[in-house]
Amino acid sequence: MVSKQLKRASRSARILILEDDLLNAFLIEDTLKQAGHEIVGPAKTVPQALGLLERGGTDAAILDLQINDEMSYEVGRKLDELSIPWAITTAHPPSFVGPQFSHVAFLSKPFGVAALLDLIEKLLDPPGEPKR
Repeated sequence: MVSKQLKRASRSARILILEDDLLNAFLIEDTLKQAGHEIVGPAKTVPQALGLLERGGTDAAILDLQINDEMSYEVGRKLDELSIPWAITTAHPPSFVGPQFSHVAFLSKPFGVAALLDLIEKLLDPPGEPKR
């Protein structure tokens, strides 16, 4: 399924995944690995994600907005502080995210492989920046 829609990334990156649903985490991890990326995590809790960020070497991140009963805002703030591009995945509407993260890419669940790969390309090579 994934391999039919898969395209190799224009460049390889280390991508942090914060996702508490095992099936979603596997889909994201498998897709990104097949596209040539290295996975940081996946983290299943906010403290795990923060610990992985402290180790350094993360190029981009994909955060599930709601991790169990907790929101992933603290991880998002840390990513912003470190100037690491990131995106939110959630089944909630975009208005649920709030204005403090209006600059962050948003991917609605459920999403497909092509949408995930397009999102990662946009995170790694934002419009207006020279290609690496």
